[in-house]
Amino acid sequence: MGLTGLPLLVLAVLLALGAPVACLVLWNRVRGRVAAAVRFAMIVTCQALALLLGGVAINDHYGFYASWEDLVGGGTGETAAIQAAGPAGAGIGRADFRRDRSLGEDVYSATYSGEHSGVRSRILVWVPPGYDSPAGARRTYPVVELLPGYPGSPSTWFHAVRGVGALQDAIAARRAHPFILVAPTMTVEPGRDTECVDFPAGPRVETWLADDVRTAVTSAFRAESGRDSWGVMGFSTGGYCAAKLALRRSDLFGAAVSMQGDTTPQTPQVRADPALDAQNSLPEILRTQRPPVGLLLAGTRQDRASYRELVRLVPLVRPPTQAFEYVLNNGGHNAAVWNSMLPNAYAWLSDRLSFPRPA
Repeated sequence: MGLTGLPLLVLAVLLALGAPVACLVLWNRVRGRVAAAVRFAMIVTCQALALLLGGVAINDHYGFYASWEDLVGGGTGETAAIQAAGPAGAGIGRADFRRDRSLGEDVYSATYSGEHSGVRSRILVWVPPGYDSPAGARRTYPVVELLPGYPGSPSTWFHAVRGVGALQDAIAARRAHPFILVAPTMTVEPGRDTECVDFPAGPRVETWLADDVRTAVTSAFRAESGRDSWGVMGFSTGGYCAAKLALRRSDLFGAAVSMQGDTTPQTPQVRADPALDAQNSLPEILRTQRPPVGLLLAGTRQDRASYRELVRLVPLVRPPTQAFEYVLNNGGHNAAVWNSMLPNAYAWLSDRLSFPRPA
């Protein structure tokens, strides 16, 4: 039983409702010296099950953890190994991607050890329709990395945020090209918001997302490797990271979509180091550099904090850097807003990134 989906939610509801009923039935049947202790234990159990229901419901909605292995940081529950070779005939190498049917028929998962960053964490990959067809087997595909907010996990893009569903709809409507979608882990240390920063003493999260994830994907899938074929998109903290990766690593990324992302680091450990803070501040980067990338900065006027940062950032952009605004009048800081932005975001990325070509 996974950590998302109806079965666990129904079980949690039944336990949360059944415990008070059992408590009422048994309350007066408990006698003797242990009566007070047993009744106290029953009350605590009822409260614990109510909290469990709340946690299960929140996790089911936001998709923080998709499996027990995801929760405890273990394996990934894969079942069948992917067989596709890379564009040059390379095998899957050290990135042992296996099908993860808990997230979808065309989703693959691997726990990968990054050579450059030293980070070992999970990567999810979705391949588009036709990838395994005779025609698709002769093509390479552009890639979009998908970054979640904090707290969150890669699986958020396959549950509360319709990363795959929105792209499938856009492809069917001929509004978007077929991308390979890559959802890497950003929270590589549980409970720590790293904001995709390369910390001097580790972890080196920017290097993990920019270099190691790319190596893992291109070694296992027919993915384009050039910067003009790689985009990155995120929401909330993931949006900030997406824009920052494109600006700081324009040798690897050609375009980025930031949905309601910050523009400056918020983590105290980063802000306490002036040099590290400046290196990871989007305004500071744009004041001193002009990376040849495109940025789609998306927000809503009702989410005043992120909208205010968007408005302040745009005037700092100078060619060849390009910035595009996508602003909705209504909407808070939530999955419903990000889902509404995805169709146009995928269409924009399709205009910016190179189209699949024969391998």
